[in-house]
Amino acid sequence: MHELELRHLRVIIAVADAGSLSKAAVQLGVSQPALTAQLQRLERRVGGMLFARSGTGVVPTDLGSYVLSSARVVLSDVDDLMAGIKQRTQAVTVAGTIRVGGLPGLIVPLFATSIAERLGGTEVALEIDPSPTDLVRKVADGKIDFAILEESPGFRTPMPAQVHSRVMLSAPIFVALAESHRLADVGDLELRDLAEESWVLPPIAEVPEQLALVRACAGSGFTPRIKYEVSDTTTTRALVQAGAVTLAKPVAREGGGLVIRAIVGTPLRMEVVLIWNEESTLAGAIESAPASLLSAYSQLSDTNPLFAAWWDANKDSPAEAAGRR
Repeated sequence: MHELELRHLRVIIAVADAGSLSKAAVQLGVSQPALTAQLQRLERRVGGMLFARSGTGVVPTDLGSYVLSSARVVLSDVDDLMAGIKQRTQAVTVAGTIRVGGLPGLIVPLFATSIAERLGGTEVALEIDPSPTDLVRKVADGKIDFAILEESPGFRTPMPAQVHSRVMLSAPIFVALAESHRLADVGDLELRDLAEESWVLPPIAEVPEQLALVRACAGSGFTPRIKYEVSDTTTTRALVQAGAVTLAKPVAREGGGLVIRAIVGTPLRMEVVLIWNEESTLAGAIESAPASLLSAYSQLSDTNPLFAAWWDANKDSPAEAAGRR
């Protein structure tokens, strides 16, 4: 008889708990024929039938009942073992290295430096990833301890049950345009003032900025003309200098031929979301993380006058500023 593996035991338990091959196949994410063939191979391994067909599905045979009861004990012990390993490896992380993830930009290294100082000089590893979905997955899988997301209200990245999130800032999104642009000297812009402009934005597949802009523009009675879909900031800056316009993050730096302008009524906002795995034992780091992230943003309050003014007015409660105009 060939040895059984843990995955085999999980299949046997799934079939028994579901009571039918079709239901178990759905739970396991495989087709029913594939599950039937797998179960037949398992029965050849053990040398006897594990399940008998009934009028309503399948029921364990005597052999199947014996294997099933032992499988539950084995898997319970394995789960306890893995939980203990996870607890011990994560506990070591506090005294060793904190892993911080986020989008490209200044905020991740500033946050990492701040939290390292608050934890007494703990080493910090950075994980830069342009995909919010991938960052969430890495937190859920325990590959990184914290991640910083920049989200559009109404278009939040889905979170698995074990990933905890906290909105740290809800700041206005601005518009960037060339200092030679016809609207550069207008001051605060009405969104409808930009109805005829050519926009440059990241692809929808990367971040939902386009969707947020389209929704906001619909409220002003027009559809924005998104002419360019560009990911990197260098190309975006060149296109804006040539006459296009783009959305600017709260901490976007003014200068180099570009100006940052506010939109009347603040129809677009960026939520800065701190996420971590709620099963983590990094108690000290979790307690320090929110203050560390706000400290990082305070260091960027001079990137443009609009964010400087907003930060000065809202620094004591930046996440609650969504209701203010």
